[in-house]
Amino acid sequence: MNMKKMKVPNVPGGGAASALMKLGVIGGIGLYVAGNSLYNVEGGHRAIVFNRLVGVKDKVYPEGTHFVIPWFERSVIYDVRLHPHLVVISRWFNGIPEVNQSSIIARLLLVSLVSQFVG
Repeated sequence: MNMKKMKVPNVPGGGAASALMKLGVIGGIGLYVAGNSLYNVEGGHRAIVFNRLVGVKDKVYPEGTHFVIPWFERSVIYDVRLHPHLVVISRWFNGIPEVNQSSIIARLLLVSLVSQFVG
């Protein structure tokens, strides 16, 4: 069989359907990256970013909208508002609880130290 005289059939390139499919795939990847690259830190919260290559970044991100690289970076958001806790201490004296009972109620406000989030 002589390969030089063989004719290759004409195959259409796909035209508009192929171009539309390429555009759809590229557009879908673009929407995924755009949707997952922005995150919002609400008021009273702080965020740190974990990077898959270098670990936890040293910066603590304040409130606002920030940018991460999808899949490589992930944000972790912490609540840093004041949290009230009630501590009740009851003491009975002389073994008679009805007569000599005293109690102290303390309301403690605990705050998260932002400087301790990253090492």
